[in-house]
Amino acid sequence: MEKTLPSGLAAGPLGRCVASFCSAPANTVVTFSPRGMAARLGPRAYCNAHVELLFVDDETYEARHRAHPGGLGPRVFQRSMYEIREPSDAEAAELAHERAAGERWAAEGRVGSYRRIVELHSVTTIDGLLVDAWTAGACVALYDALNEANRERWLAMPVAQQCEVAVRLVMGGRS
Repeated sequence: MEKTLPSGLAAGPLGRCVASFCSAPANTVVTFSPRGMAARLGPRAYCNAHVELLFVDDETYEARHRAHPGGLGPRVFQRSMYEIREPSDAEAAELAHERAAGERWAAEGRVGSYRRIVELHSVTTIDGLLVDAWTAGACVALYDALNEANRERWLAMPVAQQCEVAVRLVMGGRS
């Protein structure tokens, strides 16, 4: 699961490495830059460990492809075909903002829990009720659309009632 940040950088959830199931923070940007192509493909954020593991020098790349004909074996990339660099100031700021999402969600209380579910496409128990991403998305959309007086009223409701009201009003659900 990747998220494209406003600068165009693809990063994992919460500013993590895009390598499969890596929970390390992303701190290196890799961009495919083939020779003879004017356009580059979008940059992707990796941790240093995955850059060293996946992007190898030309000799190692050729040796692995000779040892594993037909593409079998560990997946590696030819380092000379990629631009590997530190994130720019804008990209670093976006990654830091993504990493701080947990703190922002905690500060928002129950609505932050809903936002976390939506962002991570997950299911979580909130006050004893299992809330899925679809329902949490309805709760976030409703909360963002309410004025201050109605927000206070909505926040005073139990989770089950909040979810029911949100689904009815935002998603057109029926009971």
